[in-house]
Formats: sequence, structure tokens, C-alpha cells
Amino acid sequence: MHHFRLSVVLVLLPVLLFARTACAGDSQKPVVNIAVENISLASVTSDRVQLTASVSVLSSRKVTLHEVVFDQLNANGIPFYASPIQDRLVLVPNQKLLPLKPLLLTVYLRDLVSLKPLHSLVENGKFSITGTAYATVDLNPAEKLFLFTGHVRVPVKIDSAVELRIPGGAIARATALLLIDHVQGGLESAGSAWQSAARLLSEQREWLWKNYEPALVLAHATYELRNGTGKSVRFESTAMGFRVSGNQVVLPKSVLEPWKFDPYVAASMQQDGSLKVSEYELTLWPANSRLRDDAGQLNVREAWRLSTHQIRLLPLTKDDSEGMFLPVEEGKIARIRIHRRQGAAALGLVEIIDPSVPAMNPILAAPGKPGELNHFSSNVDSLAVFRFPEGVEAKEANPRLLLVPAGKDGSRLELDTSIDSSGWGSPVISMEGIVGVVTNEHSTLPIAEAAKALNFNTVQPRVAGER
Repeated sequence: MHHFRLSVVLVLLPVLLFARTACAGDSQKPVVNIAVENISLASVTSDRVQLTASVSVLSSRKVTLHEVVFDQLNANGIPFYASPIQDRLVLVPNQKLLPLKPLLLTVYLRDLVSLKPLHSLVENGKFSITGTAYATVDLNPAEKLFLFTGHVRVPVKIDSAVELRIPGGAIARATALLLIDHVQGGLESAGSAWQSAARLLSEQREWLWKNYEPALVLAHATYELRNGTGKSVRFESTAMGFRVSGNQVVLPKSVLEPWKFDPYVAASMQQDGSLKVSEYELTLWPANSRLRDDAGQLNVREAWRLSTHQIRLLPLTKDDSEGMFLPVEEGKIARIRIHRRQGAAALGLVEIIDPSVPAMNPILAAPGKPGELNHFSSNVDSLAVFRFPEGVEAKEANPRLLLVPAGKDGSRLELDTSIDSSGWGSPVISMEGIVGVVTNEHSTLPIAEAAKALNFNTVQPRVAGER
């Protein structure tokens, strides 16, 4: 296989570069529709209600669905958290496809002021689901080059009218209603344990917003892949991060060296030694800053940029790669290596050097041995993570707070639900401080392990643009 070349990417590269001015990126985006087909009551407990839903996905073009992230999902006005869809599905033009895994919707009862709307929802069984989804699709190599990006993120409005199915029929419905009424009675009782828990939750949220929202950043990287003849294609990557010590910021390495994480880019570079990275730019927006100007363009006035010497890159951890087989042409597969998204090697540091930016020191859980979560209660209730669900498509960098039920597996932290890519790079926070970092949908890294690997506050800067 040493003679094999990614002809789809490399042969078309010079030709497609000349088509740049004739092809508008937005006009090439596929039209994606997502609808809730049916919904069932999964469980009602004293602290949460969970529903399962079947959703259909429809695309105007043939694409591979990478992920669907849901935001501000409501059922009859009741806010639900929806786990992301992370199946890789090939969508055939204008044909509905149902992901194999049902969508899990969860409402935590203590988040509600009253359970009466929930009672009505279960009793009547008819309601509407509204919200927004962001579908990330992988394109074929030619489309990647036309669109100048590795992925396309398509916003989709959700507005579906459905009937609630309750396995077990009338008896199960009556049982669920009794439990909801019982919890509502506790909520209305003065001095009840429910009220105390709700008050503590409100105080916890207030504490989280006050102490950690100012530390959050939204990161956006762009770069060009240039061949030996000087032709180039532009790519981009987005993630979130947070400040840890002084003016240092923890970020996923996927925005510091994104070409190592994109399979097609990595494959092209491994097969053609003349392909080089150029024009790398990194931009950080603090939480709640304005992302888009009146013309809809990215607003860099409220951001910190590498090119303007407001931030600088710090030494990166040693790469940790894994093998992957990648279909590149009809009947042909290439074996490549890409960077893993797990572990400390998937993280990096940058430093804000703009003198007008004050230092910040958010509360970190006390450091200890790598892999340990010191000061982390064995009676874990929930942990906090943040997300920027719209990425750089939003008008403002407004983060969302999510309280995730969690537990411990020995000394390791374990979240009860997967986190979509808009939350990768988020701090994982307990009442003792930051205890970890979200590295992908299933993995979190203890903060002590990250601190040891990245050497918080003791690293020496490297020259901007150095690889």
C-alpha cells in the first residue's frame, strides 16, 4: 500500500481551488430536516422524568451524519435535556432515516417551579416539542474542498406535534400521575426537604455562574493546507476551553493542531509530503462576548487573537495517535493515523498576553495523584458542565449550564450521560471546584492529571506559529 495515493483529494485539489470564487459555501450546505416521530414515557422517579423519542433525519443531499446536538428543547414549555445523537449515518437524498438509538429526554424535577405542566403533559398525552438542533455532517473529499471545511454544521428548527405513549396503558399512566402529584405535594409543603433541595440547587447554579462563567472561552481555529505548487484550501475547527491559572487557558488540542484530528486532512498529509499547514489562526472569545457583527461576520474586536499577539501558544503534550481505516475511493481504503481525543495528550495550553486582560484564578479541586478526584464526595449527586451549543454560528458566545448526574468508578469520574461536542473542553465542576475536563462524548480527565501533564503556571511559551 506504500504506492497508494488519495487521488480524490490530491488530484482534485488544484482544480477545485480555482472554483473557490464561483462556489459560495452557504449555498452548498445540505438542507437537513429533523422530526420527532413518536415519544414514550420511559420512567418517572422522585427526582426525574425520562422520555424516549424516535427521530427521523432527512437530507437534500448524500452526506454522512456525524452528530446531532439539541438545544433549548421544550415539550409544552417544559425544558428537557436531550442526549446527542452520535451515530454515523449515511443519508440518502430525500429518504427518511431513523437512528438506531432512541433520543433520551430528561427533565430533573427539582429544576421546575411547579410540576403541574408535567402532570398535564402525562395526563393529556398530546404535546408539541420545539427547539433547535445542530446537525454536523461529514462530506466526501471533493465537497470538503468546495466548502473549505472538514464538516458542515446545519441548524435545524424542531417543531413536532406528537402523542405520548405509555407502556402499560392506563395503569402505568395513573401510577406516573400519582408519583408526580406526590412530588408536587412535597414541593408545596413549607419547609419540606424538596424545598430545601430546590433552594440549594438555586444557590448552586448562582455560585456556578458567578465563579465559572467568566473563565469560559469559545475557541475558533482556521488554517490552510498548501501543496507543493502553492495551491491551498482553508479549514476550521471550534471547541471550548477555560482559564485555569493567571492568564492560562486549557483548550482541546483539536483547535491547536486540528489537522491531526481530521481524518481526511491527516490522510492527505501522510500520503503527500508536500502538503503543509500554513496561515494558522486562533481566536478566543470570552463568555457572553459578541460573536457576529451587524453584517453577520465574525467579530474579532471582542476576541483575543494569535495573529495580533494577544495570546501565545505554550508547549504541547506529546501526541497520542491511533490507527484508522478510511474509505477514500470506490473500493479503496487507506490506513492512517489520527490523534486520540482522550487523555491529557488531547489537551493543550495557551496564554493570554494582552496586558489589558486581568488575571483569573478559578477554584480548582486540590491536586493529587493523577487519576484521583480529591475532595470529590463519594455521594455524588451531579456535576456541572458548560456548552456553547451554537458554536461560532451564534450572535453571542452565550454558554449553557448543564447539571449532569454523576458517580465514581473507583477513583475515576463517571458522568451518567454523554456530552455533545459543543461541550468538549468544558470544566467539570463540583462544589469543591473544577475536578475534571470533558475530552469527548464519553471521557473526562481528572484536573490533577491535566495539571500534571500541562504543568499549569510553570510552562515556558513557544514562538507563535511554531509547530
